[in-house]
Amino acid sequence: MTSSKEHTEALARREVDKATRRLSRTYQDALTVADGGGAGRVARQALGEGMGVAGLYQRVIAPAMWRIGELWEKGEISVADEHLATALTHQVIAGVYGPSLGHKVKPGRIMLAGVEGEHHALGLRMAADVVELAGYETIFLGADVPTDDLLQAVASRSPDLVGLTATMPSSIQALDRAISGIQRVDPNLIVLFGGQGVGPRERNDGAVLVRDLEQLLGMVEAALDVGTPPPKDSSAPRESPPDRVIGAGARLHGDPAAPGESGREGESVERHLSGIAAETADLARDMARQANTYKDLAYTDTLSGLPNRRAFEDRAARLRDFSDAKPLAVLMIDLDGFKPVNDSEGHEAGDRILALMAQAIAGGLREGDFVARFGGDEFAALLPRTDSSEAQALAERLRARVQEAGSDASVTASIGVAMLEDDVRRALLRADGALYEAKNSGRNTVKLG
Repeated sequence: MTSSKEHTEALARREVDKATRRLSRTYQDALTVADGGGAGRVARQALGEGMGVAGLYQRVIAPAMWRIGELWEKGEISVADEHLATALTHQVIAGVYGPSLGHKVKPGRIMLAGVEGEHHALGLRMAADVVELAGYETIFLGADVPTDDLLQAVASRSPDLVGLTATMPSSIQALDRAISGIQRVDPNLIVLFGGQGVGPRERNDGAVLVRDLEQLLGMVEAALDVGTPPPKDSSAPRESPPDRVIGAGARLHGDPAAPGESGREGESVERHLSGIAAETADLARDMARQANTYKDLAYTDTLSGLPNRRAFEDRAARLRDFSDAKPLAVLMIDLDGFKPVNDSEGHEAGDRILALMAQAIAGGLREGDFVARFGGDEFAALLPRTDSSEAQALAERLRARVQEAGSDASVTASIGVAMLEDDVRRALLRADGALYEAKNSGRNTVKLG
């Protein structure tokens, strides 16, 4: 029998699903009237309401583009309208892509390509974004990749997983050739494939069907976790993704297959428009990666690897304005007993302890929490959707983790807790006051401000 709590959670999920479908429809409406600014606002709204970039791609953009494709297939919009919608979506994605690049780095090199004969890159590009933003090294070959070139890339770049797409039934033979060729090059290599053209079939010869974009990341993670790719030569240089895509681009899950077009002129126009959109989007991503590198230098504490005070204050100011992040708690954390160790054993030993404490604190936080090193032996954390009692409980857990990690050096932590309601600096002052109350109360304790 379903419990009251389960019933309430199910109702909440349905409401979230309805809201997401409304966002997707609004996004589609903006595209159909060529309102790029409106589409961008929908994307920012979804992110502001707590949806991750992968969720935005999977649950808002991909369904909208699928419906755009259906309108095209029915003749209700022209090929130019469909490509304009694609170009606007590339623009939207590029806008959210850069800020979503994070510090996560996962083991695994993923190669993505559209098989020979595919010409539209939006879905494939979205798939590449999802795996790259998840922290995997991503090699995006683009679409319409000749089979021989694909096999050469597999042999030279030694990926851990290859993802292939085929959106048109005419591409199935090329998909089969590509899968068979990859398995000859490396029988142990994990191969995923998907796209509207593959239909309902599943393969049993080492390649696994991904039915839609929403499944992709989970299947990549599962495949790399249970797969047994051959060991890589750690001395071999790891190449960066190519600056430009190979070919014109291909659709992945959620993208409509191109209807038959009469004559080479229509196909040439389609390829030209797709190529322009794909190259422009890749240029935007390259610029976003460079900007993210500079942002890392400005927003990252090099000793601990954590964000710094500037990054903390920016994040706090953004979360303060999102109702879904409320209640929002702030922790100020100061290490007890660090200065004597730093003075007696030297800065090198002090730096090692700081890095160890940073790891202990970060490891005790939940997904969605944010921690930064403020400087010296002081850290701060933001806890979205956390009331004061929950924040105190989490602070106690962090205090215990620091005590355990710093036991050899007799280093502990005093922590001040405050709620952020309207002004970031005022909340920091309250948390700082609570921190010093904890210090004055004997240290290694938590106080609420």
